[in-house]
Amino acid sequence: MRFITANQIFDGNKFLSKGSVIVLDEKGCYSETISSDSIDAGKIEVFDGIITPGFVNAHCHLELSHLYNQISQKTGFVGFAKELMAKRFSFSQEIIAEAMLIAEAQMWDNGIVAVGDISNAVDSFQYKDQSEMYYHTFVELIALNPQLADKVIAGGKELQVKIKNHSSSLVPHAPYSVSLELMQQIAKHCQENTTLTIHNQESESENEFFMRGTGRVLELYAHLNIDISYYKPSGKTSLQTYLPSLTSDRNLILVHNTFSSKEDVEFAHGFSKKLFWCLCPNANLFIENTLPDVNLLRAQNCKIVLGTDSLASNHSLSVLDELNVLMRNFELNDTEEVLRWLTSNGAEALEMRDKAGQFIRGKNAGINLIHLENKQFAFKRKIV
Repeated sequence: MRFITANQIFDGNKFLSKGSVIVLDEKGCYSETISSDSIDAGKIEVFDGIITPGFVNAHCHLELSHLYNQISQKTGFVGFAKELMAKRFSFSQEIIAEAMLIAEAQMWDNGIVAVGDISNAVDSFQYKDQSEMYYHTFVELIALNPQLADKVIAGGKELQVKIKNHSSSLVPHAPYSVSLELMQQIAKHCQENTTLTIHNQESESENEFFMRGTGRVLELYAHLNIDISYYKPSGKTSLQTYLPSLTSDRNLILVHNTFSSKEDVEFAHGFSKKLFWCLCPNANLFIENTLPDVNLLRAQNCKIVLGTDSLASNHSLSVLDELNVLMRNFELNDTEEVLRWLTSNGAEALEMRDKAGQFIRGKNAGINLIHLENKQFAFKRKIV
C-alpha cells in the first residue's frame, strides 16, 4: 500500500480538504481517500505541488506525427491544408511508425492517460490497440458531394472493423468537407453512448464559405481540382448550417471554435445539451495566429476540454502546455475550473469516466504532480 499527499489534491472535480491522503493498493490502483490523522505520518509520501488524476487529450492526430517541423506556420488554414496534403504521403512507413511511437511516448511522459484520436487510415490502429493509454479513435469521413455519402460511410465502416482493442466512432471531418447528407448518415449510424466530433469554425473563411459561398475555401477545392458547382451557401454560419444534421442525443466535441460567435454558441446550446468545446490553442496560433474567445465560452457555461491537435501543427503533445497558453492570454483565476478541462471534462466527453479523469476505486487513472506559479503550470512528474 502507498499513502500519498501533497500541498493540494485535485480529484478531477474539486480540491480535497487539507490533510487528505490518497491510498493506493499493491497494483498502484486507487483504493480510497483518508485523513492524515488516521495513519502514522511516517508512512505518508509527501509531495510538493498539486496532485491530479492523469490528463485527457480530447483531440489528437497521432497518424500525422511524422510531419513534425515539416509544415510552415501562420499561413492560414488553407495554406496549412495544402502543404499538409502535399507532404503527408511522402514518407516511408518506417518513418511514420517511428514518429507515432515517439509521439505516444511524449503524451505519456506529459501525464496524458486518455486520448481522442483522429484517423483517416489504419496506420495508428495497432499502436493504440497495444497502448497503456486509453484511446477512442474517431474514424474521420470526408465528402462534400452528397452523392458520395453511402460510399464514404461504407469505407469508414471497413476501417472501423480493423480496430481491435479500443473504442471508435465514425465522425465528420469539418463542415466545408462533409455534405449535410453525409452528416445525416453519420448521425444515423452512430451507436448509443458513442461520442462524435467535428472540426468547427477553425477559420474565418469557413463561415464565409457558408454565408456567401466565397473565401479561401474555394482556393482549396480549386487546388484539389474538385468541382463544387452544385454547392449552394446557406446564408448562415457553418455551425448553424450543419449542426441540425447531427444528433443531439450523443456527446459531440466541437474542435477549435476559433471563430465561434455568441450567437453560434447560443444556437448550439439550443440544439444539444451534450456539447463539449475542445480548444487547441497552440495549433490555432500555429495555423491562424489567433485564439478562440475562451471567456465567451466560459460566460456561456460551455463545457471546455483541451486537445493538442497534431505535431504537424504543434511543437509538443502536452495539454498542460495548451492550458498555459490560455492562462497567459485570458484571466483564468479558477484553478479548479481549468483543471477540470484537463481531466474530468475530457473523460466525460470521450465516455471514459469509468477509466480516467478522476480517482476511480480499483483503477489506475494516473496520478500527476504539477506546480502552479505566476499563473503558469509546470509538469513535475508522474507519480503513478
